[in-house]
Amino acid sequence: MNDYDVIVVGGGPAGSTTAEHAALNGVSVLILERKKVIGEPVACGEFMPDTVEMKATFPKVPDLEGLFEVPDTLVSRRMNLFRMIAPSGRYWDVPFAGYTTDRDRFDKFLSEKARKAGAEVRTSVRVTGVEGNEVITDQGRLSAKVVIGADGPLSTVARSLGFPRNKDMYPAVTGQAEGDFDPIMEMHFGSVAPGAYAWVLPKGNGANVGVGYAPKLAGRRLIEYYDNFLKNRGLKVNTRTVGKMVPSNGPIARTASENALLVGDAAGHVMAVNGGGIPIAMICGRIAGRAAASYVRDGTPLKEYEREWRQQVGKPLQTAVNTKRLATLFFGTSRRTEWAMGVVGARRMGKMIRLRPVFP
Repeated sequence: MNDYDVIVVGGGPAGSTTAEHAALNGVSVLILERKKVIGEPVACGEFMPDTVEMKATFPKVPDLEGLFEVPDTLVSRRMNLFRMIAPSGRYWDVPFAGYTTDRDRFDKFLSEKARKAGAEVRTSVRVTGVEGNEVITDQGRLSAKVVIGADGPLSTVARSLGFPRNKDMYPAVTGQAEGDFDPIMEMHFGSVAPGAYAWVLPKGNGANVGVGYAPKLAGRRLIEYYDNFLKNRGLKVNTRTVGKMVPSNGPIARTASENALLVGDAAGHVMAVNGGGIPIAMICGRIAGRAAASYVRDGTPLKEYEREWRQQVGKPLQTAVNTKRLATLFFGTSRRTEWAMGVVGARRMGKMIRLRPVFP
């Protein structure tokens, strides 16, 4: 007999959203999270696009308002401008509406939504493997009709069940900076962060700052690029530095099997041009939760999950991958980056952020 209908490994936005929508559809759900406290430590840029931007980027996704409705208390600072900064300091301003949040509180909010929907949440549980329908943890074995890997880019669920792995991941580090900042989201390109970018995302107090890079294009360690960026930008970080791996090659080839699904970073559900993953994780998490419940209740094949998420967000995500590959060709050095940004200009940069083809 199964302990649960659905076990979700990972309690981030992907896992909590998946669990919420599986529970809302009448099945028993357990979330297993290795962290002691959901959402801590914060390991991302903490930026969320406004719903109007997400509608423009993902026009095939229904009911975005319902999915992304959050209380005002979770909005740290609203902004309407991305500043794209070249190696020389020249910049292009791109209108784009969004807000920063506090990811620790944001993740707890999503976890609580899952709990209220009926899901059980267990923290401080380390999953070491999956064998068929059994999830192996440091506290014993559990079984489920559906196992869902929402456990990040180095997913234990994916590795255990033979799913494809994420390719071309890049490391990133982040921290919280002190000070007062204008309501402008900064993205710095070139030698400051080879193959990716550095960022400054203002918040109600201070800013989230970080650097990501492609190791094969870099000559130094990531922490050196980070320290150099902080020094040159005049930033003082008042938290410990936290790192993570970011998938940068688009979704993996297969995200569903007979009795398992992958969602979020584990599935490569990340916007390749900017590393943003929260919106995709929640969109695909809703689909995953409903698909898992449908499988448990009615025997609907889990492959319907993959068909549905690819129909809703597959094309924009592939466009982002194509744009990133094109950028890699032209952004190899600071000089080429400067030239390419001048050619692209603000209008096309806006297309890039919204996962639309940059050319023509």
